[in-house]
Amino acid sequence: MFHPGTQHSWQTARALHEIGRLRWYATSIFYQPSRWPYRVTNYLPNSLRNKAIAEFKRFYHPMLPPGLVYTAGIHEWIERGLSRLGFNRAAGRMNFWGNRAFSKSICKLMKTKPVRAVWGYDTSSADAFGQAKQLGMLTILDRTIGDPRVYNSIMQEVYEQYPEFFRNRDFRISQKSIDVQDMEYSLADRILVGSRFCGETISSPLARPDVAQKIEIVPYCYDDVFFKPVVSPPHPANKPVRFLFLGQAAPRKGIHLLLKAFARIPSSAATLTIVGPLHIPADVFARFAERVTLYPQVARSDVAPFIRDCDCLVFPSYFEGSGIIVYEALACGRGVIQSTNATLDAIPSAGLALHRLDEQTLYEALMHVIDHPDILSQWQANAPKVAEQFTFTRYCEAVSRALSRIM
Repeated sequence: MFHPGTQHSWQTARALHEIGRLRWYATSIFYQPSRWPYRVTNYLPNSLRNKAIAEFKRFYHPMLPPGLVYTAGIHEWIERGLSRLGFNRAAGRMNFWGNRAFSKSICKLMKTKPVRAVWGYDTSSADAFGQAKQLGMLTILDRTIGDPRVYNSIMQEVYEQYPEFFRNRDFRISQKSIDVQDMEYSLADRILVGSRFCGETISSPLARPDVAQKIEIVPYCYDDVFFKPVVSPPHPANKPVRFLFLGQAAPRKGIHLLLKAFARIPSSAATLTIVGPLHIPADVFARFAERVTLYPQVARSDVAPFIRDCDCLVFPSYFEGSGIIVYEALACGRGVIQSTNATLDAIPSAGLALHRLDEQTLYEALMHVIDHPDILSQWQANAPKVAEQFTFTRYCEAVSRALSRIM
């Protein structure tokens, strides 16, 4: 199995290991203190050492056996550095070329450590799948997000309505990247997706209806190491409702809708916290900054306390693979307001679905919760029960069934 970043690949690698199917897991960054470059922390001053370790731990999971983890490539480091410095277009280009380089390194690994099947991820599997076919291996493509052509179509409409929320006009996924993903579709024996929405974008007339028979839905899970199920205390009476947005604060995630809708809500009625990197122009965000508490860089292991400190997660995303954040919120005992383009497993017992994505619809959903705070207690009581469907154990079972059918 291989993934140049993280996403839900850690959970899938864990699942394959649990069921005795994992030969190796390859990635770009995985914190192992005894290896280079992580050993450099031993020679840093205390203040820098603590910061470096905190950053490295964003790429670490205690349940993955280090002996099965292989790391390759420097591109991911460069991409993340460019992104941190605000050079997002350069980071996007580095991501494309880095994924291709990573895929080629997997080709070498498959020759030295042969397997029956390879499990790869979108935009980084084309070369590896081509090599796998030559070696007689089965190929499993895990699509973490919908088809790029559908994305371009949806986001073009968003751009036409809200151009000021885009950092530049170059938001469309390039034809070069689409060609690589098309190659992955064609080379894959099976295409796994986390939600119906994701699968439908791939089989859309805009995309690749010819691969519809390859698509199988395997719902994701929340991380039971970092997101422990809890029973939530009731929302305090006469206190502002605490809303939380998690993830990239970008137009794709509907951050513009949330900021504009929230600007209409009195500060005495609700608060908004954003946990994730800001992907809109700073001067535009400045217009809303007084109403928002922003935490742009938070390690995965530190996200759960933010969820437990809120009353409701808001996730008005236009385009997803599957909203793992929704499962994490449920596990932490929180209800959600979400778009229908994310997973809908929490609806209606633990949240609201947005069947239209516009400012007014989102504003009305937020106000519904504010005007009926008792609904929060109902959602929070139901959330852990819903989350039981998306435990790591359930995910292991789903992966095992899917792999048995494929093999």
